[in-house]
Amino acid sequence: QIYVCDCEVAFLAAVIRDARQMGGNAKRLGDTSPGPWIAWRTKARHARCIRFVESYCVPPKGHGAGKPLRLAPYQKEWLEEVLADGVSSAVMEIPRGNGKSTFLAAVGTWATFDADDGGAPQVPVVATTVSQAIRSVYGVATAMITACSELERRALVFSAIGATKVVVPFTGGEMFPISNLPDGLQGLDPSLAVCDEIGFMSVESWDSLLLASGKRPQSLAVGIGTPGFDRDNALWMLRQRAAEGLIPGFRYTEFAAPDGCAVDDETAWREANPALAAGFMNVQALRTAVMLSPESHFRIFRLGQWVEGTESWLGSDGGKTWDLLRDPWEFELAAPTWVGVDVGLKRDSTAVVAVQRRPDGRLHVKARLWVPAEGDPVNISSVVQHIRLLDQTYLVEAVAYDPRFFADSAQGLENEGVAMVEVPQSVEMMVPAVGRTFEAIKRAELSHDGDSALTNHVLNAIPRFSERGFTLQKSKSRGRIDAAVALCLAVDRAAQPKTVPAMVAWG
Repeated sequence: QIYVCDCEVAFLAAVIRDARQMGGNAKRLGDTSPGPWIAWRTKARHARCIRFVESYCVPPKGHGAGKPLRLAPYQKEWLEEVLADGVSSAVMEIPRGNGKSTFLAAVGTWATFDADDGGAPQVPVVATTVSQAIRSVYGVATAMITACSELERRALVFSAIGATKVVVPFTGGEMFPISNLPDGLQGLDPSLAVCDEIGFMSVESWDSLLLASGKRPQSLAVGIGTPGFDRDNALWMLRQRAAEGLIPGFRYTEFAAPDGCAVDDETAWREANPALAAGFMNVQALRTAVMLSPESHFRIFRLGQWVEGTESWLGSDGGKTWDLLRDPWEFELAAPTWVGVDVGLKRDSTAVVAVQRRPDGRLHVKARLWVPAEGDPVNISSVVQHIRLLDQTYLVEAVAYDPRFFADSAQGLENEGVAMVEVPQSVEMMVPAVGRTFEAIKRAELSHDGDSALTNHVLNAIPRFSERGFTLQKSKSRGRIDAAVALCLAVDRAAQPKTVPAMVAWG
């Protein structure tokens, strides 16, 4: 009795189905003869790759569709660098529209058909999901294979669920789509792993892929992508590591517009998009996109720049919105001041944010943060002392706080005469506070000194919507947002009408 798993059943079913569709023609089921490229005298890997791609890979769509692919100079230079001896991983950061999916598909096809280390090639195409991998790189690769008779007759293309793959009988090689879930990547043995949109791949997934590599004399993991919406991804991590200095066996290449450039600077566009010079990107497409897209999205996807706040509660251009409010100013002594407090002891940070009205009526913001270390929670006594100092220095009208973790300390401050106001972080209480702060920011009724820690907290915050409006959601945000919560509490207190003691009539 033979036992097989579901994937094996699906794979065998695909073989039988395809055999029936081909009428039993064994030659069409996979010619085992070596391709003409096997006889090439060219030994250098990058040279073989370039020759193969330009001889047999036909793009199914876009620029040059239906004709053999012609690689751009920057693509050839990158291949020469990353296919050199001793290179085990490589990354290219490049804006969208520069042909990266077609390029990766062609390189993956070469790696599947041209075994250069004596072993059976394994070429996983990695994306967020299997479907995404099929739609982008893998689907383009299979279209290239079926468009070329020399490749098609030497390949078996299977499309059964759970057994989607291209098999090349002569090399024993296979190319297949796979999601970037770490558990699935750890069991691979890739000769060339191809990662699409590495800017949206987790650090853990990239690490899993690298740990799976290295089992062959020549094993290479490559990733190409644009910057992500945040910095919690493999591309940002690798970019930072590359900036720290040369890492043996790793190559990092970046195409991006200069920091601070004008969004409509076409010279910067050309620096970020080498496809413009290569002739397969239309500059008119960028001229249209810059008029229709949010600036932050254009900078990320078309200029290859890292932009904060694109998915924040402040909107797609949240980073720009907040940056425009930068206008340093010093608090006035003994002037009315409102304070918000958000306390976290072990995982979250603790933030105290104070606001004071400027002569022109804007609320100016200043923040103080305490960040817990591993095994060393925030010292609440230092937070209490800071609030006490604010009350002694300025005319503190109210200190709004969430009683969780701070009730006892707040009671002590209230006993000292500090105007403490308990504000539980319920939907009923926080929706109006967040709404008032959002409106103040959008109307430029707020200013700040440009404090980077405060800025990070504000831009990290993600909205959580309900039938009442929206609040800030810590669990889905990209990082700590405690200062943003404290800011909302402080602004909300400043918006409250001042309570005037009732007059007592004497008769």
